[in-house]
Amino acid sequence: MIPDRDLQILQSFNGHGNVALSAYLCLDTPEHGESDYEVFMRQMQARLDECGSSRECREALREDMDIVGLYLRSNGNHHHGALAIFCCAAELFWRVYPLPSAMPSQVWVGPKFNLEPLKLATA
Repeated sequence: MIPDRDLQILQSFNGHGNVALSAYLCLDTPEHGESDYEVFMRQMQARLDECGSSRECREALREDMDIVGLYLRSNGNHHHGALAIFCCAAELFWRVYPLPSAMPSQVWVGPKFNLEPLKLATA
């Protein structure tokens, strides 16, 4: 799992008003034949739609999408069943953690990282 020190960093992260992206991706059984990249991009499109006409929100999410997308397309991450990704490009923050068990692919955007899936996975 994620080391306690890293969990504390994630919990206390301050985006200074910027968008924080939390992504939990299941890699061992892609949904409906989609790659992990396609699943991520589909879920990110829904988050972009939630920004409405806010240019700042859309730009921040696109930057995070680009970073995570590049990682998923280029990294040999398929030897893990699942990944937790935390990204805030505006704050130059990036962390990826392999997870011991698969969980449904989910993407959240907000002022803080969503750590609830980690709590549920260890409960």
